[in-house]
Amino acid sequence: MNMPSLSICLFTAALGLSACGGGGDGAEAAGAAPAVSPPPGAAAAPVVPAVPAGGTACDAAAGRVLNVGAGQTYAVPSAAAAVARDGDVIRIAAADYRGDVATWRNNNLTICGVGGRARLFADGNSAGGKGIWVVAGSNITVDNIEFRNARVADRNGAGIRAEHVGWLRVRNSGFFDNENGILTNNTAGTSLVIEGSEFARSVVTGGLGHNLYVGSIDSLSVTGSYFHEATVGHNLKTRARESVIENSYFMDGPAGRSSYLADFPNGGRVVLRGNLFHKGPLAENPSAIAYGAEGLTHTTNTLELTHNTVAITRSAGAFLSIRTGTQSVVLRANLFAGTGNQALMVGTYASGNAVQTGNVNGLASQIPGATNITSPNFWPNTALQASLALGSVLDASYVRDAPRPFQLRAISGARRAGALQSAP
Repeated sequence: MNMPSLSICLFTAALGLSACGGGGDGAEAAGAAPAVSPPPGAAAAPVVPAVPAGGTACDAAAGRVLNVGAGQTYAVPSAAAAVARDGDVIRIAAADYRGDVATWRNNNLTICGVGGRARLFADGNSAGGKGIWVVAGSNITVDNIEFRNARVADRNGAGIRAEHVGWLRVRNSGFFDNENGILTNNTAGTSLVIEGSEFARSVVTGGLGHNLYVGSIDSLSVTGSYFHEATVGHNLKTRARESVIENSYFMDGPAGRSSYLADFPNGGRVVLRGNLFHKGPLAENPSAIAYGAEGLTHTTNTLELTHNTVAITRSAGAFLSIRTGTQSVVLRANLFAGTGNQALMVGTYASGNAVQTGNVNGLASQIPGATNITSPNFWPNTALQASLALGSVLDASYVRDAPRPFQLRAISGARRAGALQSAP
């Protein structure tokens, strides 16, 4: 699916997003989620600047401004990267930039597309044999930029190759038809924050294309984003010590061939809250979500799924694959809907040790819109809706759902099992 200039109506207040239309019964604009203290030993969320409603990060950033585009001081992004200094604000005019690649070495940069998306096409070029952009500074924000068709000799071409320290924040951006959307280094003390962004159709000829591949960093945070149609590889793969994934979509659709929808190969503290998953009939791997498949390497190895909807239209397989040694598995208020012959859990972890509360099993055929890549709709039919009422709030921190990709809305009152709390 090609979705240029998507209407991604969102703003960020700290890490919060707003609703923008499509509200269900009594929906209202959502503010920032309430603060939740991390458990002892968990990575602290990076402190990133707030963004004004309807604007970009560049609207709130202070610093020397470098303007990029036709008729501007710098014709292409790489020209601005060559002269950038710490703290600069780089404003890239909405246009197509073909074959222009860049390495950003400075710190505290804010880089935005203005007047619409700035669209970067690799056209066979790469920065350092790595990707369209190499981000090597610390505390960088990338906003409203598209990265397309990255290919390199070692088949790890990325829209962004993240070699940063501190944090990298990517918001309202798109990664299409790259070998990897974002690929990070294995660097302790670093964080990656993704907000309202799209990752689609990663592909490696004869290999594994991952829409997002996060190495052994401290923390990954994903909010309100859309991952779809990875080819053979995974829609999301992260080795981070802590991964918190909320209100996002992970989809194969009828033709997608991803392996796992989400893969946490080395464990860590993983929280999946309010996400919507579809595993399609052509998927390479029979399991939807994998945990610890390559060995548990972190001190804390816990998996928590709350208020997710997982639909599988591929025959057989399992919703979860979990390795022994996992310290805890908590499954709370999820909706698992398959073809009728899926296991809930496979792998060497003893399924009887999982703590389960308020989960509901159904059929994927009862969620007919879950296969639609262009306009996904995970609201169940009437028959399945009747079994979803929980009668209580099992997770007080679940205060927003995602009726459509990139949209969040406030929820209140009693909860239903699954991600959606009312019709989109």
